[in-house]
Amino acid sequence: MAFFRHMLVQNRQLVRFSSFFLVLCLLSCQFLLIAPTHASASIIRDTELERGFGEIIHDMAEKAGFPQSVKVRIVNDPTYNAFVVGGRTVYVHTGLLLQARSAEEILGVIAHEIGHLAAGHVPLRSEDIKNAGIANALAAVAAAAVAVSGSNDVAIGVLMGGTDQSRRNYMSASRNDEAAADGWAVKLLDHAGISSAGLANLMRRMASQRALPQNRQSKYYQSHPGARDRLSFFEDHLSTSPHRDAELPLNIEKRIVRLLTKTRAYVIDPLIILETPVKDQWARSLGTNGIAEYAKAIAHFRRGELELAGIKIDRLTETFPTDPYFQEFAGDVALSGGDIDASILSYRKVLDISPDSPQVAVSLGRALIAGGNNAKLSEAIRVLEMAVTGEPDWAFAKRQLAIAFGRSGLVGTADMLLAEEAMLRGKKEQASRLARRALSHTNLPQNVQARAHDVLFQVKNATD
Repeated sequence: MAFFRHMLVQNRQLVRFSSFFLVLCLLSCQFLLIAPTHASASIIRDTELERGFGEIIHDMAEKAGFPQSVKVRIVNDPTYNAFVVGGRTVYVHTGLLLQARSAEEILGVIAHEIGHLAAGHVPLRSEDIKNAGIANALAAVAAAAVAVSGSNDVAIGVLMGGTDQSRRNYMSASRNDEAAADGWAVKLLDHAGISSAGLANLMRRMASQRALPQNRQSKYYQSHPGARDRLSFFEDHLSTSPHRDAELPLNIEKRIVRLLTKTRAYVIDPLIILETPVKDQWARSLGTNGIAEYAKAIAHFRRGELELAGIKIDRLTETFPTDPYFQEFAGDVALSGGDIDASILSYRKVLDISPDSPQVAVSLGRALIAGGNNAKLSEAIRVLEMAVTGEPDWAFAKRQLAIAFGRSGLVGTADMLLAEEAMLRGKKEQASRLARRALSHTNLPQNVQARAHDVLFQVKNATD
């Protein structure tokens, strides 16, 4: 893992996060009702990041009972955290990716979150929180805990106090869930041939940074098992695991290096990225040529220096013509620069290489809409329908498809899609109004009518 350590040195130089973030747990289920609102506003939707991590964890997801894999979404947040909120999606903070000491640590955290999904903790925890009536209290206390003590589960014990039995029951259930998720994590890591040493090292860091003496730590209000208890569990497992000293396969290590390089380029001050000397020697030895230049192209793009970004990404697409992600970024640069035809060409190349890419389909659809003529609008509808089929709960894709139908003169269908978008965003009154407006159009196709009525039914049920 010498190459990962090189990445860590760069991350430490580039990211000046406070050390207390390291004490955050893998993910407290106490955040399940808080995190989604925060995350939805700051998720980095990137085909390469999502697909890359999704493919790396595929074997673990399959072992956990999810043969269609588990989705990974990247949250642009500097805190060391990850969480699940239902469905089959693990949300990973950029802070975790950039502060982790090893790739095994990152994969271990994700395995822990898959464990929550496999054990069905999300719906159970939602009911526990409802019964305890403490969602708001947990939000306030967790924030204060991190800021004041640097140890959020300990601070919860000190600040909440009291003798409320429902809160104690909640915390007890939470500790049990975390222990169960740890059990799942080592099982999944063993199945994938990955060492759980990354998780053990994380627990070792956490155990060394406990902010309060042991006799002041309330076991009732610790949402996770104690770090020392968890460390003992992972060390016991490592003592018998055949994968204790296993190294990641080179192809996975290469991929993670590239994913982390791209993540850093998205979240670090772009000037720092541009001022860092290009050191591709270590990347070349991994067979990941060009990733430093890729990062600099992204940095130029974020600064609005589209010509410089275009020069760098064009070099990469010439050198690596079958790399879909270089092609996708070339399309992004061209579209932002107003070169519609060039962006359409790049996005079409990506879909030729990797047809099942909803995000690229949305980008192509936007470019085709900008093209304006009827032929392009017809293609835009086709590719955007593919995107919506691939990600039916993606509100942004619904809106783009609505725009394409509206520009094509099919206003009723556009209104129905906007109603579905509003429903996904939780805007029930707007959804109802748009669905009724869609139904007011004459000659509305039967399937569109049915979907509009479905929106009205959902609104009614949500308000009853």
